[in-house]
Amino acid sequence: MTMTGDYAGQDLVFVVGCPRSGTTWVQRLLAACPGVRTGQESDLFDEYVGPALRHWRRDLASPGRPVGMGCHHTEEQFQDILRQFLLRLLAPMRAGLGPGELFVEKTPSHALYLPEIAELLPRCRVVHVLRDCRDAVASLLAASRGWGAGWAPPTARGAAAMWTRHVRAAAQGRELFGPRFVEVRYEALLAAPEAGLRALAVDFLGLPLDAAGLARAVAACRAEAGGGAALPVGGQWARAGAAPGEPEGFVRRARAGGWRQELGRLDMLRVWRAARRDMARAGYPWPWPWQALAPRPGGGRR
Repeated sequence: MTMTGDYAGQDLVFVVGCPRSGTTWVQRLLAACPGVRTGQESDLFDEYVGPALRHWRRDLASPGRPVGMGCHHTEEQFQDILRQFLLRLLAPMRAGLGPGELFVEKTPSHALYLPEIAELLPRCRVVHVLRDCRDAVASLLAASRGWGAGWAPPTARGAAAMWTRHVRAAAQGRELFGPRFVEVRYEALLAAPEAGLRALAVDFLGLPLDAAGLARAVAACRAEAGGGAALPVGGQWARAGAAPGEPEGFVRRARAGGWRQELGRLDMLRVWRAARRDMARAGYPWPWPWQALAPRPGGGRR
């Protein structure tokens, strides 16, 4: 498909959310549908394009002596340069897409750059995957002790702060994208995956998927099957011979409410202090951290 300056992202779907909220599972479910391609996380907006646009806006808004690229380019010139940069970065992702086909780009922290995505790709669609903060924190802490040690917060407070930051940022998605934005709750998808995938793939994205196709996609992406097919690797990493698999522990056989067994009392209290207001706004009310704990056999609480 030829890319032009008028391209607005109509064949792109961004899957976003706090890390360890089920974004990869949603990506793989969609990738198991006909007419959908995907790949590894690109960090397209959170590392490459978004910061450049934010720096431009920041420099122009700063008082005092003029600095930055605004001293050398007009708004129109900078926008054209940035758009051409974006289109060239997107080219291999979109290469070969036919009419009605989609590319699913999953980078969780793109949730933090939704205004920039909406400005440069106003016709793309966005899927926000929302998970109970307590389960996301438990998963982040587990990742921090192994394969995710380089990025996952090692404390419950830090993990809760990561969740609140992403959820607050994603809350503006409906205002920015309107009907091109949808929120998927991890717990609801886990409880009824075929119904959830139908709402997402058929109702929201318009993919031609019947009941048998939905069942096949869900069956292929169960945790017992490794969460689905490995995501393809291209570019320089493919040239270097990188394998597409994930590290040990990446796919967790998690269930909703598993935090009750995984978080200690102090960590529960830290999460409650850091995130209870945002949890309530997101539909996960938690008036007091011990309230949801199941009683131990023979009395007492966990």
